Amino acid sequence: MNPTVLVADDDVNFQIIADTLLTLRDFRVRVAGDAAEAEVLLRQEPVAVVVVDLGLAGMNGFELLRRLNGRGGTQPLPNRPRTLVLTTRAEPEVERFALRLGAHAVLHKPLAPAVFIQTVEELSGSATPQAA
Repeated sequence: MNPTVLVADDDVNFQIIADTLLTLRDFRVRVAGDAAEAEVLLRQEPVAVVVVDLGLAGMNGFELLRRLNGRGGTQPLPNRPRTLVLTTRAEPEVERFALRLGAHAVLHKPLAPAVFIQTVEELSGSATPQAA
């Protein structure tokens, strides 16, 4: 089985799709409906990759990124996961800001399932090399 992936997104349909796609690739999947729940789960167990939607209600994805990486006066997680940020916003400044806060990759919604899976596999280190 591949590593654990935490999907932090308040869109239940996306949670189901992401869980299904990742489970089919043998990932263990945890789901959080908001950033506060995601932070609790991240402090309870090691996770290889966090998929976080920037548009989360309450504590948004930017704030979760700050907390993951110990910015803004918070303690960083002892085992910081790789982070895939999802956003519907097309402004390049949003992507640059997410990367400055510690995101490892940014994808724009709506996303192609193959691109989503490939990105998670690359971030987790479980991607299978493509034959040349």
